[in-house]
Amino acid sequence: MKAGFIGLGSMGAPIARRLARCGFEVTGCDVSPAMLEAFDEPGSARCADPLETARSSELLGICVRTDAQLEALADGGKLYEALGQGGVVILHSTVAPELAVRQAELAAQHGVGFVDVGVSGGGPAAIEGQLSLFIGASDADVTKAKPWLEAISKAMAHLGPVGRGQQAKLLNNLISIANYGMSAAIIDIGCDMGFDRQQLVDAFMAGSAQSFALRVAPGFIAPGRDHMDLHDLLRKDVDHARALPTSEVAARDGLVAASEVLLARLRRAAGKTVRSGRETVEAYVAAVRARDLDGFVTLFADRATYTVPNGKTMTGPAEIREFQAMVFSAGQPSPTPLEWFVAPEGVAVEIEAKLPDGSVRLTTNHYRFDGEGKIVSLRVFARQ
Repeated sequence: MKAGFIGLGSMGAPIARRLARCGFEVTGCDVSPAMLEAFDEPGSARCADPLETARSSELLGICVRTDAQLEALADGGKLYEALGQGGVVILHSTVAPELAVRQAELAAQHGVGFVDVGVSGGGPAAIEGQLSLFIGASDADVTKAKPWLEAISKAMAHLGPVGRGQQAKLLNNLISIANYGMSAAIIDIGCDMGFDRQQLVDAFMAGSAQSFALRVAPGFIAPGRDHMDLHDLLRKDVDHARALPTSEVAARDGLVAASEVLLARLRRAAGKTVRSGRETVEAYVAAVRARDLDGFVTLFADRATYTVPNGKTMTGPAEIREFQAMVFSAGQPSPTPLEWFVAPEGVAVEIEAKLPDGSVRLTTNHYRFDGEGKIVSLRVFARQ
């Protein structure tokens, strides 16, 4: 069976090598000349052109890093057109579930099947065919892709249509990242108390606290590695997990908060400063008092929401800027924080705001933050 594989990174290359060793005719493809040259699996071919790779394939694997890379690769459907009627795409990237669904719909317009496959286990497990797979696809497409899936896995779970594989992979990653974050935080606390780092890890690993996360998390902040590259890779997954549709908001947000601990620790290891939630709120108040529109907007994350008492919600910096410019042009308000309520999931602050006519407005502002201390959600409630 002819298999193309686009994206020969730390996970893609081992999967492609495993497929070649299981009898697939593999063509490896990557935009990086270095990655392409490193793919030297005997019996395999190499190609720098994704469309050419697709044209010569029956099954086409994709393992790019980001949502934007996947969208650029698909190029409005040109990739699927090149693969052709009856071909099947097997997506191993971790992306937004909604993006996987949109790409599957686009592929279907060209008669191409689409299998959304989250993988767990790492490169060594891929080489040995020992990955765990989270699959989202139609039964028919899973059947077509089964030789590929069986070649790389020790366990696979078909969880529903396209998108479900991504959702399950994000939940899997959220568990892992949260556990890494808690383990790293506990070891940091111990070191701050005067314990030797490795001695403490060894002691915990000999008792009931032992875990995979405790074994590997301290190594995330070891000297000599690219902390921000790992940070950015994990950050993407945490952001996607934050948007998972669930009514279990407290549980999801608690896991996200634990994950943010690890992300903050990676930034600290890379020499990046991290602002606390309270510091962000203080900067917010200062920006409002100074009518500093630029300073105000920079406090919000790219996908932030800002909801005012009448229920109107602004999403993203552009909408927030437009709304706040209107507020500032009206000359209001001048806020003063009164009571602070700080919790792991965010900060609530009672605000007294003096208006230009001399009246006073009382609100409670609920802030939630990302790992950089930027506001991801602000809800303003009127108080009587």
